[in-house]
Amino acid sequence: MNFKIRKSKIIVFYLSVIICAFSTSPSFAINSSNMNLLLISIMIISPLILLISIRNITKEDILLILFFLSIIFSPLLNNPETMRWSTVMYSFMFGITFLVYKHLLYKNILEFEYFIKILKYLIYAYTIVLIIQQACVLLGLPIFNIHAYDPTTPWKLNSLSSEPSHSARFVGLLMFCYIISKEIFMDKKYSLSSNFKEDKYIWLSFFWTMLTMGSGTSLLFVILVLSIFLRFRTLIVFIMFLIILHGLIDYLDIKAADRTIKLFLATLTLDPETMMEADRSGSSRIVPFIVLIERVDFTTINGWFGHGIDYVGNNLYMYFAIPIKGYSGGGMLALWMEYGFLSFILFLIFSLMTTINRKNLKILFFWFFLIFMYGVNSQFVWATITIMFTIRYFGQQKEFIDNLKLEN
Repeated sequence: MNFKIRKSKIIVFYLSVIICAFSTSPSFAINSSNMNLLLISIMIISPLILLISIRNITKEDILLILFFLSIIFSPLLNNPETMRWSTVMYSFMFGITFLVYKHLLYKNILEFEYFIKILKYLIYAYTIVLIIQQACVLLGLPIFNIHAYDPTTPWKLNSLSSEPSHSARFVGLLMFCYIISKEIFMDKKYSLSSNFKEDKYIWLSFFWTMLTMGSGTSLLFVILVLSIFLRFRTLIVFIMFLIILHGLIDYLDIKAADRTIKLFLATLTLDPETMMEADRSGSSRIVPFIVLIERVDFTTINGWFGHGIDYVGNNLYMYFAIPIKGYSGGGMLALWMEYGFLSFILFLIFSLMTTINRKNLKILFFWFFLIFMYGVNSQFVWATITIMFTIRYFGQQKEFIDNLKLEN
C-alpha cells in the first residue's frame, strides 16, 4: 500500500477515535474515580503526536497556550500553597488532544460526509446499547455495559456513558450537530418534511434514546435540538408540541421529566431554596452559579489571579444548600474563582472562537449548557469544542469554495 494512502487512513482513524472517545464513556473504561481511562490513554499519547503534526500556529492555538500559562502561573504566584500539578496537567491533556485533532483536521484528509457518518453511527450506538440494556432488564439478565445502576429505578439506564443524564447530553449534542452538519453539506435548511424520510432511523433512534433512558435532562436537550427548527411561522407548532409533551409526561407520570419542568419553573425565581425543593439533584448544578455570580470580581488581586485551586470545593459548602465540604460546581465561574478573571476570559474567548458559527447562533445554547456550565476538566466541554470546531471548519471550507466559484 502506498505510504501516503496508509498515512491518510491512520489520520482519519485517529481523528475518528478522538471524536468517539470524547463522546462516550463505556463502563469498562470507567475507574473507581469515575474517570474515563480510554479517553485518558488517548490523551496521554497526544503530546507525541502534536510534535509531528503541528505546522502553523493559529489564533486559537495562541489563546489556548496563554490559557495554559495562566493556570500555571496564577496559582503559583498568588496562592502557591494550593498548586496541584495533577489538576493542571489534566487540563493540559484535554487541550493538547484538541490541538492534535485540530492540526490533523487541517491536513484536509477527513471528509465532511465521513464526519457526518461518525455522528450518525454514534447516535445509533447509544440507541443499540440502550435497547440491549432494556432487554436485559426485561428478561432479568445481567445488564450489558451498566454503570451506577440503581435497582429501585430499573429503567434508568446509562447506555454508552457513565449515567443517563450524561448520555442525554451527548446524544443531544450529537443530534444537533448532525442536523447543522447536514445543513452545511446540503447548502440549505434542514426540513423535517423533506428530510425525515432519509433520516427516519436516526430520528427514531434519537427519540427512543432520549425518551426511554429515564433521564429528566433528556427533556431539556430534546427541546434544544428541536429549537433548530424554530421559526416565526412554526412557533405555534413548537408551543403545541411542548404542551402535548407536558401532557404526556403528566399522564404517564414520568417523574424524571416532571422534576425537570418543576426545576425550570423554580429556576425562574433565582431562589436556591425553592430550586432545592423542586429537584435537589438537578439544582445542585444550578445553585452554585447563583452563589458564585455574587462573589466573582475583577477589582482585586484574587479576582484577577484567583483564590487558588480547590477554593470553590473548600468554601462553596458554606453558602450552598448542600452542606458538604469538597462539593464543587459553577462551571466557568468556578474557573474564575480559582484561577482568576484572566484565565476565565482567555478560555471564554477560546471556546467561543472554536465553536460559534455566525450562521447558526442556536449553537450558543449548547455552548452555554455544555461548556459554560462545566469546568475545563470535563469531557462534555471538549467533546462540544471538538465537534463544533469540526463543523465550523467544514463550514468555512465550503464558504471559501463557494466564493471561488462566484469569482470564476
